[in-house]
Amino acid sequence: MNQVKLIALIFVFFLGTSFSGKNEAHDIHVSKCNIDFSNEEKTLQITMHIYLDDLESDIAKGGVTEKLHLLTEKEHADGDKFLLEYFQKKFKLQVNQKNVSYNFLGKEITEDLLGGWFYLEVENVQELKDLKINYEILTDLYNDQQSVIKIKGPNQKKGYLLLDSKKKEANVTF
Repeated sequence: MNQVKLIALIFVFFLGTSFSGKNEAHDIHVSKCNIDFSNEEKTLQITMHIYLDDLESDIAKGGVTEKLHLLTEKEHADGDKFLLEYFQKKFKLQVNQKNVSYNFLGKEITEDLLGGWFYLEVENVQELKDLKINYEILTDLYNDQQSVIKIKGPNQKKGYLLLDSKKKEANVTF
């Protein structure tokens, strides 16, 4: 019976937020990051899901005064440049105890039009023994910000991390 109530509550929540007229508002402050090691391509393939209103607010908090309108027809001409600068400031990786840089591959809007998928890649990762993640995406914006990080390492080893506005860093050894 409790499971039925929980499912009904979740349904009502999503139904209410879908038709509330506040398409940009949400009370849940969660971002998601997948980091997959590709032994064949010798890369770390990174996918992030971030709510666009929060992302634009955090970028603006960092000093960008123009409205970016990310993933819309009115997107600022330098939108990708501002995104890359933001990611470089807020998302840092060390592979095998060495700082690495990544390429910004692109982005796409989510089905609900509230969030975006952002794609990054670290090249020339010959082997992955350990990974240090510093993930500060949106952590200065909300005290209750949660960041779920899913990692797939060598030999398909998987791990999950939960970071927040207090714990922004984690180490994983494979």
